Amino acid sequence: MNPDRLAELEEERRFLLDSIRDLEREHEVGDVDDADFTALRDGYVARAAAVMREIEDGRSALPPKPQRPLWRRLVVPVATLAVAVVLGVAVSQFAGQRLPGQTLTGGLPTDEVTQLLAEARASLNPNDNTPALAAFQKVLDIEPENVEARTYIGWIIALNGQQAESDEQVQQGIDLLREAAALDDTYADPHCFIAVASARFLTVPDAEAATAAAQDCLDRNPPANMRPMVEGLITP
Repeated sequence: MNPDRLAELEEERRFLLDSIRDLEREHEVGDVDDADFTALRDGYVARAAAVMREIEDGRSALPPKPQRPLWRRLVVPVATLAVAVVLGVAVSQFAGQRLPGQTLTGGLPTDEVTQLLAEARASLNPNDNTPALAAFQKVLDIEPENVEARTYIGWIIALNGQQAESDEQVQQGIDLLREAAALDDTYADPHCFIAVASARFLTVPDAEAATAAAQDCLDRNPPANMRPMVEGLITP
């Protein structure tokens, strides 16, 4: 995909997520009634799902970055190690001198991802996952391969598809969940969600896919609260 087209899609994604947040605020203050809110939100979410999928397809199609010469790959770690030693001394000297509101590491991207993931989990809500969707998307802006964020974006899209009675949107969510599962074979959550969505969200359930995904979920030691969701989907 042309990098300019990819940039346009990323801008459209930001616009759609901002529009969803604005719509939520307008609904909360009564400027948008329930029927219009549901219709508009479902439309925005469906388009956002399609754009996100196109972005991921575009990123995967970009040519790989050229590999650096061997001497550069050897020199950089050595230089990094030297810098790390110096920084380690500095951190030991300044530990405990943080100002209120500062992070221990000074706001490294990893810290921001951890915070955003915590906010996203806290925002998960059966009635409205718009804030959670926005928070998980912010994680992907920082870490495009974050498997948790990819998983829960797929799950939210599948949930919204069920609520909108849209098999197409449910399938978009399932496809995103499959992509997340491919990133980390040990992570149970996407398999669990694929099982539930395939069995319960589609107008015509895909029993074969649900059974296979449910077994994949259980084989990966899912969280205790997910087990009841999938155990009943295993065909005797």
